[in-house]
Amino acid sequence: MARIYGTIESLKSLKSELEDKGISRFSSVKEIKTFLSNYNSEKQKILNDISYELEREYSETCAQLERRIQEKKEIINLESEKINNKIADLQTKIDSIKNNKEKSLFRKLSSSIRLHVLKNKLKHYLKNKPELISSFIKQLSKKIENDELFLKKYETEKQQLIEKRAKPKTEKIEYTRNVLENSKNLISGAIGENLVVKEIMKLSDDYVLINDFNLSFSRPLFYRKHNQRIYSIQIDHLLISKAGIFIIETKNWSKSSINSISLRSPIEQIERSNFALYIYISENITLNEHHWGEQKIPIRNLIVMTRNKPKAEFKYVNIKLLNELNDYIKYFEPVLTDKQLNRIVNNLI
Repeated sequence: MARIYGTIESLKSLKSELEDKGISRFSSVKEIKTFLSNYNSEKQKILNDISYELEREYSETCAQLERRIQEKKEIINLESEKINNKIADLQTKIDSIKNNKEKSLFRKLSSSIRLHVLKNKLKHYLKNKPELISSFIKQLSKKIENDELFLKKYETEKQQLIEKRAKPKTEKIEYTRNVLENSKNLISGAIGENLVVKEIMKLSDDYVLINDFNLSFSRPLFYRKHNQRIYSIQIDHLLISKAGIFIIETKNWSKSSINSISLRSPIEQIERSNFALYIYISENITLNEHHWGEQKIPIRNLIVMTRNKPKAEFKYVNIKLLNELNDYIKYFEPVLTDKQLNRIVNNLI
């Protein structure tokens, strides 16, 4: 299997853009494609799951309400009995004081005060019995009220209840889909470049692939052909082999994109990269093992189209479909030794 270094540029850009917008659920292009394909079914699954949860909650609430109503009855009966016992006890004490004929003035006064207190207590329990009982069942009554409200809503507004509960999750996946829809170019690029990497991985370990290869120049290079100064270059894939170096640019374009005059031709870009890479190699990598002199490192320009390619052929670059890629690469005879290959790789990675 070919040796692979680096992450494809469009995938890095896509991950960065998604993370900037708070989306971190995807770890691969495949997961993004699966999400977009299954968006409607994922949204429906959320609604189905909420519906199932509500049905279960409805069933549990029905049983819970029955238990709470029974518990409320038992508390009312118990507290009512307690209050009735207190009333009866107070009445007994009042009757006892009334029937007790005290002769001493002090005792008469004391009994009168005690009688007054007992009568006030009796009056309090008789007058406030419903409120006293209600205080013991206040929280339970509130729970019963909430249970009854939920059951009523479920029975009359089930669909609205499902949608309301599902809203945070459905809004999240709608937001995710909208972000992805606005990132179609990056996704398309990532898909195309990922396909190229997978294809090149089928080659032997004599091939070394560097994804998202970058070079910067402290002193810009002057590219006379297009009257440009080159400060840096970025190459989708740089493939190093014993047959030389392949500069590979990937395009996942439709037929309409290929024929569109609004899209910039990738040929000028790859020519520019070739020129800059040639200058860099000439100044930094020397292969002088050959007895004839310093050996040239072949650099070939290659554009890989993952879906469609132009019918025309062009100067300075070969354009291949994905299924033609490896056969084209293997067509060239080796001109470098293992030692020379490793020297180039170590300098460029």
